[in-house]
Amino acid sequence: MPGSHWMIVTTPENFEATRQRGLNLVGLKTRHRKKAERMGPGDRVLFYVSFLRVFPATATVTGGFFEDRRVIWQNDERRPDLFPWRVPIRPDAVLRDYEYLDAYQLVPRLLYVKRWSPEDWPMAFEGQVHLLASMDFALVEQEMRRVIDRRARTRERPPRRPRALVADRGVGAALRI
Repeated sequence: MPGSHWMIVTTPENFEATRQRGLNLVGLKTRHRKKAERMGPGDRVLFYVSFLRVFPATATVTGGFFEDRRVIWQNDERRPDLFPWRVPIRPDAVLRDYEYLDAYQLVPRLLYVKRWSPEDWPMAFEGQVHLLASMDFALVEQEMRRVIDRRARTRERPPRRPRALVADRGVGAALRI
């Protein structure tokens, strides 16, 4: 059903592998074949990185699913899985690693997590593939676009890191950070 909005939950290592490929392909585990079959051109994909609890990118599905058993992603479960169901995508909104959207800030505004108590919201993100409401997808993507627009308006600067403490100033000198 074209026009669906999907959330792919992935590990930091697997998202990095997808990002290194240019966000051109997403792999689904063996047990998600039916969901892979439902994905079609024009569907939208939102990535959520577990452990970091961030939203780093959105993409659009560009073709139908296919089976491929080449190793691209790592499986962190006991049962081996090569993520054989592959879906071609093209990136839409992609944030730099220091710009990733903090899920703690966005989750309270998502309809998707209302079924869980506020303190249990991470349970809503268990499993690899979830169907999202278009409003939830739009909310997260709009925030990503704001970050990208802000980046375009300002001079590129990496995140600020504290300076080393100055040890040779003597007793009572103010320490700069």
